[in-house]
Amino acid sequence: MPEPETDVLSDWLRRTAAATPDAVAIVEEDRVTTFRELFEQAASLAVRFVEHGVQRQDRIALVLPKTTEAIVSVFASLLAGAIYVPIHPQWPKERVEAVLTDCGARLVIEGDSSPPRITDRATGGNIPWEAAPVAILDDSLPRADAYDPAVILFTSGSTGQPKGVVLSHRAVSAFVKWTTREFQIGAADRIACPSPLSFDLSTFDIFNMALCGATCVLVPGHSVWMPRFLVQFLREARITCWYSVPSILAGMLEEGRMVQQEYPGLRVILFAGEVFHSANVARLQAAVPQAVCANLYGPTETNVVTWCPVPRDFDGAEPLAIGLPCPYAKVTLDPASGELLAGGDSLMSGYWNRPDDTQRAFVNVEGERYYRTGDRVSRAADGKYLFAGRLDRQVKRRGFRIELGEIETALTGLADILEAAAVAVDDGGKRGTAVIILAFVRARSAGAVSLIEAKAHCARALPLYMVPDHIVFLDAIPKGNRGKIDYQALGEIAKTFDRAAAHHAAPGVAASDKAEPGHVEPDHVEPDHIEPNHGDQERSPSVHR
Repeated sequence: MPEPETDVLSDWLRRTAAATPDAVAIVEEDRVTTFRELFEQAASLAVRFVEHGVQRQDRIALVLPKTTEAIVSVFASLLAGAIYVPIHPQWPKERVEAVLTDCGARLVIEGDSSPPRITDRATGGNIPWEAAPVAILDDSLPRADAYDPAVILFTSGSTGQPKGVVLSHRAVSAFVKWTTREFQIGAADRIACPSPLSFDLSTFDIFNMALCGATCVLVPGHSVWMPRFLVQFLREARITCWYSVPSILAGMLEEGRMVQQEYPGLRVILFAGEVFHSANVARLQAAVPQAVCANLYGPTETNVVTWCPVPRDFDGAEPLAIGLPCPYAKVTLDPASGELLAGGDSLMSGYWNRPDDTQRAFVNVEGERYYRTGDRVSRAADGKYLFAGRLDRQVKRRGFRIELGEIETALTGLADILEAAAVAVDDGGKRGTAVIILAFVRARSAGAVSLIEAKAHCARALPLYMVPDHIVFLDAIPKGNRGKIDYQALGEIAKTFDRAAAHHAAPGVAASDKAEPGHVEPDHVEPDHIEPNHGDQERSPSVHR
């Protein structure tokens, strides 16, 4: 199909459902949904929303696992002219409630069972999910404008509260349309969907499906960190396009034995969200020599703004660049700090309900608005940009953004913890997570709070991917001359931390809760606790086509 002129995302589904109604839109294990079924279910639900009083740009929160119903809910929200707000169902309840309150959600769609529950936050009433026979006409639903917000993605915030990144239809469209052209995505493609809807990588999967008539094959959420299953899934589900964080691909290479298989249909592998160690990039390209592999770069606030295809002869001797700007993007450097500034069509509208944060996030360069990425970069001789690190304390793990300050805020929320300081150290790519997070804490008194209590508190307050791998009790947090926490000194302490001993110890048993600066005992908590399904299981889910 020719590329539509419209940038309104819901129009893409309407157009594709009319052109190829019986083509397969979604595969979820044994369940298959055609474009006709997807559009009719979404449009019927959208009519219910409008009849219930949902207005244009109202927020509809999706607290759902990644299922067919979740995809239906995305398009139902957009067809109703509303904004969808995806929230990971495994987030702590307090965090979910904070996001619902912050965005002023009108409706909440939630539940692990089918059909999901739909609740009106204003009245407490419910809306039935079951599709009812309705006359779905072009003028029966409000039409969004390309500059209207389409989605709000909540990310870690340095103040301890997540902040919502508002992306318009046009911003998402700029990225998706470029990928369609650059990677020649079409109706014959089968696009894997490994990312949760609360992660911006998922926009590639579900909206390329709507734009091109491709099939979106959902990766079971509980299987995302099971490398051998994913390698099997690639083959048996006949995946042609894959887009994920490097950590998942690293696991597939290291533990899933990806190099031992062949994938004749796999032609595009894209990765983004964190640094991919060069040795693994080389192994990936060697494992799928027929595929185009590419590094996509950009924070949630800008989506992808630069990209770099992996050379066929890439040997991993040098870091892979983040590349050159995408056609819809503009990038420049702050000459003083080396910070990458990003602008263009995929730029966020701003942070939801945070005008001050929005103002601080942008800078005006020659009359145009650029986002301060916080990333230091340099330029190679060929003009490509090279990632050189962060200007602040933000880190990435498995693609998720983590503000270390939010971990510290969570820990000091426990009454008997007086101070907390979190640092991240590179794991050398050995575990595919890129960083290990250590939290150093000072308690009110010896024995006032146990390691288990601190861990449990973090698990209640933070998403699993933000829970520190290790919590270390100190008699005093190192300070600089001005009384501020000396993170450099803590980083040196972290380098002495015996992570190997911690890895082999029994989970939840601390040999020592106390440590003096300069000498750190492991807390003996298994690092894998942040993702209970990381690694392989004896019994993997079956792969369906």
